[in-house]
Amino acid sequence: MEKMSSPKNWLAPLVGVLLLIITFTSCQKEEFDIYTTSDVNISEYLQKDPATFSHFSKILSLTKAEGSLGGYGTYTVFVPTNTAIEAYLKEQGKASVSDISIPELEELVKFHLIRDTIPSREFNDGKLRTATMFGQYIITGAQNNDGNTKRLINRQALLEQADIRVGNGIIHVIDNVLKPSRQTLAQMIEANPEYSVFSQALKETGYYEYLNILPKDLSDSSKMFHTVMVESNTVLKAAGINSFNDLKAKYSNTGDPKSASDSLNLYVGYHILPGLKYLPEIFKATSHNTLSPLDVITIKLNGTTILVNDDSFNGKHEPGSEIKRESSDITAVNGVLHTMKDPYAIKVRFPIAVFWEVTDQPEITKLANFRKMNTSSPKFKPGDLQDVNWQMGDVQYRVAPEARQFYVYHNDYLFFPALRTNVAANSWIEFKTPLLVKGRYKVWISFIRRKGGGGVLVSFNGKPLPRILKFNEQLAGMRLVGDTYTYPEGVTPESLEALGIKSPFGGRPEPEYRVPFYNNPELFIEYHGSQNYALLAGTIDVEKTDRHVLRMDAVWEGSGDVQFDMIHFIPEGEDQLWPKFNPDGTIVPKP
Repeated sequence: MEKMSSPKNWLAPLVGVLLLIITFTSCQKEEFDIYTTSDVNISEYLQKDPATFSHFSKILSLTKAEGSLGGYGTYTVFVPTNTAIEAYLKEQGKASVSDISIPELEELVKFHLIRDTIPSREFNDGKLRTATMFGQYIITGAQNNDGNTKRLINRQALLEQADIRVGNGIIHVIDNVLKPSRQTLAQMIEANPEYSVFSQALKETGYYEYLNILPKDLSDSSKMFHTVMVESNTVLKAAGINSFNDLKAKYSNTGDPKSASDSLNLYVGYHILPGLKYLPEIFKATSHNTLSPLDVITIKLNGTTILVNDDSFNGKHEPGSEIKRESSDITAVNGVLHTMKDPYAIKVRFPIAVFWEVTDQPEITKLANFRKMNTSSPKFKPGDLQDVNWQMGDVQYRVAPEARQFYVYHNDYLFFPALRTNVAANSWIEFKTPLLVKGRYKVWISFIRRKGGGGVLVSFNGKPLPRILKFNEQLAGMRLVGDTYTYPEGVTPESLEALGIKSPFGGRPEPEYRVPFYNNPELFIEYHGSQNYALLAGTIDVEKTDRHVLRMDAVWEGSGDVQFDMIHFIPEGEDQLWPKFNPDGTIVPKP
């Protein structure tokens, strides 16, 4: 951490930022107005209650912070009581605060002080939104004592009195002195005997040195802070690993763990995330990059349980590894440490076709009418579906009888009211894809032909694909004869594929799905065959095994609704035409 030569050097920024704070807060919603006031400020409030706060007031006086905290500004200060500071002095072997050096007292004040106004209603599990003036974050949580719940501050103190509003901020009273971390991530892991195997792995792979550098000694800000998902000896033992040699035997494929291509090196790197990520940042994102260059961890929040790599892949659920919340969010000087309840490792996977029903959304699969005939869902507004977003009107999940006319997989689809350019802002849809293994894939959009989507640009992770798709163009000539489709003379499924068109559907529908169109079965068959097909959007490069963003933007006019059934991600060198899918949920393999 950076030492300051004198109290004057430290206090200069305090005074210098006052005008900046006033300017900055003018464009934010603040808890307090900033104005010249005769109200008591932080220093004065503490001085008025010497029986509770005289020790902390003395510290402010010795560090010359008293004047600044008696002036204008926006601060949050966690103030230890006299009893708390007396316990701290006893622990330090000191008789009074005057026996502690000024630089140490300055650091103490800075760790209890935040240049922001943060009320206790924002003390949720995790870090506060603004770091302390010491440069580390304070984390908050809840602790139950004999049926009474109190706020826990930095796992070191209980909140005794909250939200004392004064002229220049907020005072929160705590029952212990807060202490900043003094260890790097590497030192913190090494100091815990339960992490001895993981610590040895850090040393053997070279990551110990990497995680043992203070932020002030790094010029590259992207490498100053890291997040480590550590596995204890107990967790590793449950997986059959009793020593570092066992870990090396299981994962090192070259015998040289320091090699960037060695599997043990990748295993350790897979447990290190770039950046400072406390649990709220962990579970708010569906995936995170790791120091294993091409691999991410996926995250799922199941109630209050945070799971790593809890995925559905190739039609099967892969149970995830739980993060041990009660022993996570441990702050180091260069990052944060989380403890795993279960082990996890890089999963060796190869590109595999993903036939994704866009209706497979968490909010939809929980509906009482999910895949039940003759029903539709309530309408969804933007933001209601966690993995789909859009700019247009309300979206609806629909099942037959609407689907009865269209022949779609499992009889259901997502109904979007418009995908067109003749609105105030061009409409768009964004899908969060299922897990895709790194590789090259052709992307097919399976839909119901309607009036909307006359020209749609598809992009993958922000990169536009080459084809402009027309979701309102009817394919002529496809007819159902017996149990199979026939095509116009000279046209084959393969020739259509070359044009970026395919039918994703199986043979003849069962009788209950055969609804005459205007009482003319032949006309129904023509309508049935040419209204529902898939278009090739292009080929994508999936650089990391992860979930990604597929977006559709209206670029040409085409008024009317659009209705999506499936999206196929098929590896470039594999069969693009098979398997096929029926309304009753059956899958038709290649003959």
